[in-house]
Amino acid sequence: MPGYFAQNRADNLKLDLTVFENVMELRTNENQLTEQQARAVLGGFLFRKDDVHKKVSVLSGGEKSRLALARLLVNPPNLLLMDEPTTHLDIPSIDALVTALKQFEGTFIFISHDVYFIRALAQTVLHVHSGRLTPYAGNYDYYLEKSKAGNARAALTAGFTDARPPQAAAAAPKPAAPKKPNPADLKKLRTEVGQLEQKVVELETKQNELTAELEAPETYASPGKAQHLNRELSVIVDQLQAATTAWEVAAARLVELEKQ
Repeated sequence: MPGYFAQNRADNLKLDLTVFENVMELRTNENQLTEQQARAVLGGFLFRKDDVHKKVSVLSGGEKSRLALARLLVNPPNLLLMDEPTTHLDIPSIDALVTALKQFEGTFIFISHDVYFIRALAQTVLHVHSGRLTPYAGNYDYYLEKSKAGNARAALTAGFTDARPPQAAAAAPKPAAPKKPNPADLKKLRTEVGQLEQKVVELETKQNELTAELEAPETYASPGKAQHLNRELSVIVDQLQAATTAWEVAAARLVELEKQ
């Protein structure tokens, strides 16, 4: 059975029990977890000494995330699925998670906007765009190199020329006979394309600024700063993808009209 680490992972914790009890309850006939082993696991996730006797109900969001991770790795599955595992974690907690996952002997698949986390652990990359998956048999830097991503927009659209999903492209009706374009329509569309292009450039610039901050070592000296930047970057990436798709569609339409 695969293990799943969801963004709502803290919902599975028992609030009336202590940190230590939440781990020890996972002991089974097959997994004879000792108190010493439980403390070792919890120590790896920064629960030390009297911290293990805290009631879960008084833990912060980050502490609950760390405990959920510790529980998952007490009896690790062969396949581990992780959805934004660094959410709510501070820098020491992320480092502890990276260390634990580097020792994990199974396969794990994760989704993350945390550049530091991705670079530390990703060994292969799946690029998802308009319903298509493109595999890259290497880490994040390998993906950037092989996708020929010279800038942020190229990284998002690498390898794709049609902004529509393949199903939509296949089902698209045959175009009607071309009509002579209205000059007013052409002017309006040129304005729209220009505005969309400017928006893409602005979002690219913002994305590059955030990425540069996340790659700077000093960012991780400020608790919580990397998490804030990652959340902001996630929003910008979504906005950039939407703006890029809109720009591609409008630009293609403009080229079509100008040929008539």
